[in-house]
Amino acid sequence: MPSPALSAVDAALLDANRLFVSYSDTGEYLERAGLALVSCGLPVAEMNWGFLKPPYRDVPAAAAFAREYFDGRRFPFAVTFPQADAELCASQLAGAGWRTARDPSPGMTLPISPGLAIPACTLDVREVRTPDELLAYREAAFRGFGLPMAGAPIFLNERVLALPQVRMYAGWIGDTVVSTSMLAVTDSVAGIYWVSTLESHRGKGYGESLTWACVAAGRDRGCSVASLQASKLGRPVYARMGFAHALDYAWWAPLA
Repeated sequence: MPSPALSAVDAALLDANRLFVSYSDTGEYLERAGLALVSCGLPVAEMNWGFLKPPYRDVPAAAAFAREYFDGRRFPFAVTFPQADAELCASQLAGAGWRTARDPSPGMTLPISPGLAIPACTLDVREVRTPDELLAYREAAFRGFGLPMAGAPIFLNERVLALPQVRMYAGWIGDTVVSTSMLAVTDSVAGIYWVSTLESHRGKGYGESLTWACVAAGRDRGCSVASLQASKLGRPVYARMGFAHALDYAWWAPLA
């Protein structure tokens, strides 16, 4: 079973995604014994998933509920769980006709102390406050991730921006946003999301500066740890910043 610290990271991940989808125009978040469902409401596999929750008493039943939910909407999806719990989950899923869907996602954490020094930014980083700033922010975020632009106003909208536990940060060059990040605080965890840089501006440390902006905001709010899920591109950057690899999330899907 996971440690209390890693359980807090899991809880923060679920809470942040609950906010993202439940305050969107199309998404839905459902929770029941053994399972939390995150649905963006669109056929985007990476944004539709079920999180298997301990104590894993009936993993096949929880996975079957997720399959019924998403198949009924004709959405691609996967279920996920901490790789450390593979002994409890993987054999049950394999026996029920599921298989590994993609590479595990690394979760990384950074301890935050009140005196943590934050490096100077390499560009003009500002908190997003106005509708025009939000428009520029979400366009850059979706372009940076290579996501369909039609989804930007559905998820990165004024309702999410207004949440007290959320802060959005944009890195500007002149009048253009080139890099983004988002902080979502859950208890003592500073969850960091939407770290994105336009392809033409990568390799200049902008993503690192936007990540530090979230860490600084989490420190100022009394958080004790920052957490994020790293991409292959971002993982070496976060490691250089001092983030440590804390866990992996496995991804499974049913056989056709």
